[in-house]
Amino acid sequence: MELTFDPVGGAWLSYVVAALLLAAPWVVPPRAVGLAPGRRRTLQVLRTLATLALLFAWARPTLMRVKTETLRPSLVLLLDDSRSMSVADALDGASRWDATRRLLEASRSALVRLGEQQDVRGFLFDRGLTPLTLEGGEFRLPAEPIGDETAIGAALSDALDAARGDGGDVLSGVIVVSDGAQRARPPRDAAPLAAVSRLVAEGAPFYAVPVGDRATGDRADVAIDDLMVSDAAFAGAPLDVGATLRVAGFPNRTVRVRLLWENSDGALDPVDAAQIVVRQGVDAYPIALRYAPPAAGEWKLSVAADTLEGETLADNNVASTFVTVREGGIRVLYLAGATRTGGAPGIEQRFIRSSLAASPDIVVERIAINYREPRLDLTARLKRGAVDVVFVDNVDAEGLSRATWRTLGSLIESGVGMAMIGGRQSFGPGGHRDTLGDVLPITPGRAERQALDAAMREDVHLPGPLRMIPTGRHPITELGSGRAGADFWAELPPLDGANRLGADLKPNAQVIAATDGPRPQPLLVIGQPGLGRVLAFAGDTSWRWVLGGHREAHQRFWRQAVLWLAKKDDDPGATVYIDLASRRVPAGSRLDLVAGVRAADEGAADPIRYEATVTRPDGRPVGLPLPGGGLRAAGVFTDTAEPGDYRVQVTASRGDAKIGDAQSRFHVPRRDLELERPGAEPDTLARLAQATEADGGRTLALEELPTLLAELAAKSPEERREVVARTTLYDKWPLLLVFAGLITTEWLLRRQAGMP
Repeated sequence: MELTFDPVGGAWLSYVVAALLLAAPWVVPPRAVGLAPGRRRTLQVLRTLATLALLFAWARPTLMRVKTETLRPSLVLLLDDSRSMSVADALDGASRWDATRRLLEASRSALVRLGEQQDVRGFLFDRGLTPLTLEGGEFRLPAEPIGDETAIGAALSDALDAARGDGGDVLSGVIVVSDGAQRARPPRDAAPLAAVSRLVAEGAPFYAVPVGDRATGDRADVAIDDLMVSDAAFAGAPLDVGATLRVAGFPNRTVRVRLLWENSDGALDPVDAAQIVVRQGVDAYPIALRYAPPAAGEWKLSVAADTLEGETLADNNVASTFVTVREGGIRVLYLAGATRTGGAPGIEQRFIRSSLAASPDIVVERIAINYREPRLDLTARLKRGAVDVVFVDNVDAEGLSRATWRTLGSLIESGVGMAMIGGRQSFGPGGHRDTLGDVLPITPGRAERQALDAAMREDVHLPGPLRMIPTGRHPITELGSGRAGADFWAELPPLDGANRLGADLKPNAQVIAATDGPRPQPLLVIGQPGLGRVLAFAGDTSWRWVLGGHREAHQRFWRQAVLWLAKKDDDPGATVYIDLASRRVPAGSRLDLVAGVRAADEGAADPIRYEATVTRPDGRPVGLPLPGGGLRAAGVFTDTAEPGDYRVQVTASRGDAKIGDAQSRFHVPRRDLELERPGAEPDTLARLAQATEADGGRTLALEELPTLLAELAAKSPEERREVVARTTLYDKWPLLLVFAGLITTEWLLRRQAGMP
């Protein structure tokens, strides 16, 4: 036992203050007329004693003594309650769960003894944690395991927290009975080793009891994985769908894989199929399917493999998602002529096609014309309805058959768009007075023709550099403003040269861009022969815009040209839109989404208000908060535990007026994590036990579980530890009572003596 002092303000300050307070009653004694010396000394003594009581509290005396306590340890028992424990590959052909229950029942007496000596904390675990009560050496366990996940790491961490929360001071160990395969989705997929590190720090052993056969995971199965498809498609344009067929077992069997497409009634119809012959030793087969959706809208598609006889799990035979099909999918046929006989097309066509490919609603097909086969016949390709826009880039009249040129001219007059790009064999030099002269917005001269492979005639071409400047406003040339507010066209690099289109324009032709300077020459001429639209671009070096750092301007220019040619330039699109980060979301994962309003007045007084609802597969609507105020609002949806189809609906309003609404769907796959690959993974538990090997942790077979429990029950788990007990003497009521009594007595005596 020891008495310690901890004076307020430190020892030296305490000494000085104590000396001053103790000397004060004697240096300055109480004075009063007629005060007897004995009464004065009495007052001095009372003041001194009160000061001593105050100084005693100031010194904060503490009585310290060491005592020994007996601790009651806690043993944590975790039982895997996931569905993979229902697999019958344990002792005597029983299921993993039944074998575990049977051995725990056989350990009843050991559990009774353990419960007398320790706090036995039992838990079931799958995705979460369920506490068990030990009564009479028996846990009340469910008849069948029903968990959809196995979160070993998260469950172990939660169990340790629960044991600590119940007042446990010492952890005698952790026993985990499981197949060892962690199958958990975020955020419950914590690494088990991180939780075991807490046991290492406390010196507690981890007893691993794996159950099940690792070879069970090799059972025969067919599954569709890695579904790959664009979220957006366009009516009439081919949509490519990719997937991976995974097959375990079934050698030499044929598996049929079908592409299913949703019809207007909501049913799925087969639209394409593939046959796969399973080869020995090969378990993954790439699948490529294709379909051209006929109508715009939002449609569900599925890639499904037929269920084979002997499969025990069929949920993974199907993978589904949603695709938004839009009107306006534009099919472009690009005829690219070679620069010489037997050569390759020039550089311009590569850059134009690349810029068009940046737009998902434009599908480009190129046909290279190298003149090795003169007068190529494309009449079969140019069927009505098969193409929306045709590019003719440096193609000589001799490159295609006369029937092809006539067919192309007829298509243009019936509504197909065409763009002719400049080049040595374009317009008059290419002999197109006799091929497309009736539909071009210019009339090529008779004397402009130049032979293929001949030197370029300077009189029918304009030398560069040529800066291209719009002559007025037109949807094709609206590229926006430059960085300094000047016209953006002035910042684009000039063209290296161009065809001389001349002044012989058709009556309905319009020059929308020309060269800069006092005598401008037409560079971009448009016309509308019959029902079609035609664009004549005299240049062939717009690729310099891309190399000059204006890729976006190049893409915008050629996209707008195609939209105008296909008569899509005035398509307003939807007012309110929803953009989902994914149309296929794993169960339990978050979905990020953005809702917004197009073509709205951002400077209006009233802010935009968004109301969003997500309808779950069971039909229950769930509100989704979205921030208001701007033209776009971002949100997150996390209630994705249930597999199936979800519908997102958004309504945008400004004040009391409704702007519009939109809806979209996404799919949560029904994938059985527990039974897809149910093989046991004992190595996982073994590594955890090895981490606590120095403290007695080890791996045991399931049949050794009763022996382990009996061994733990036979030990004397009581632990003793020395605890320092502190008793403070300065904050107790007797000291306050003494101080108050001394001060009160001194005050009464002063009053009797007539002192103030």
